[in-house]
Amino acid sequence: MGQSATVAETMHAAVLGSPIAHSKSPDMHRALYEHLDLPIDYDRIEVTLDQAADFMASLPQRYGSTQRLVGFSVTMPLKNALVPHMTTLSERVERLGVLNTVVFDESGQTRGYNTDVDGIRLALMQAGYQPSRGGTMAILGAGGTATAAVAAAADMGLDAVVLYVRNAQRAAEASAVATRFGLAVEIKSLPEFVQESPTHQAVVATLPAHAADSLAEHLPHAPLPPLLEVIYDPWPTALAQAWRATGSAVASGMDMLLYQGVEQAKLFTHRLVDPECVDWQDATQRMAKALGLVKQ
Repeated sequence: MGQSATVAETMHAAVLGSPIAHSKSPDMHRALYEHLDLPIDYDRIEVTLDQAADFMASLPQRYGSTQRLVGFSVTMPLKNALVPHMTTLSERVERLGVLNTVVFDESGQTRGYNTDVDGIRLALMQAGYQPSRGGTMAILGAGGTATAAVAAAADMGLDAVVLYVRNAQRAAEASAVATRFGLAVEIKSLPEFVQESPTHQAVVATLPAHAADSLAEHLPHAPLPPLLEVIYDPWPTALAQAWRATGSAVASGMDMLLYQGVEQAKLFTHRLVDPECVDWQDATQRMAKALGLVKQ
């Protein structure tokens, strides 16, 4: 399958976070590495915020050598906490201040990446977003995923974001990120989104489960832009159902999980396979199947 070198021993990867038992990342990563015939195992490791520094320091003892590590997928609450522990950072992470991927090189050094941005962009494209010159992305919420959505808006050719939030003070970080990516930014109250929803080129909802239910009841009966709601359990949400009822396209958190995972897998395998020899469309389908999704 295009291996660039013979791998004599098992390599290691894992998803880190807390709680982690529900994570579906092992399903899709294991399916891919089995398909590529790569000796990479992939585990779930419970790591709390307080344990982050000790965990990173323990890696040589835990694995014998960090040279046997290919990478970690990183979920909450560690996306900020692991940034100071990286040897180097991608330009994207330097601007965001948040990572979701740790990659180990041949010498065991670490580099932080953020593929959540790719997951958002690709999920919206799957839902019908067309590349644009200008326009706005609506972002519901202002947490860590909202900052990734800001970066995705820049990647997608948009020139502004509107943050619809329950507490304007919490939007300060996402607003600062927008400025660093050269985007205009407005902060508005969450209820204002309902009437303004048709005016955007794309919408990303990052709110907790049921937090957007009240919005669903009042959506205009008009064509709406592609929506990515980053929740995948419970699914579909009230907002997703109401959005679809207008005939408009919706992507779920499972779609985002898939596409960010594909980009992670490219990073994890780059020193074990020739990427030009991997059919990544087929790889995506295999990972989607492992998640219970069907992709064309």
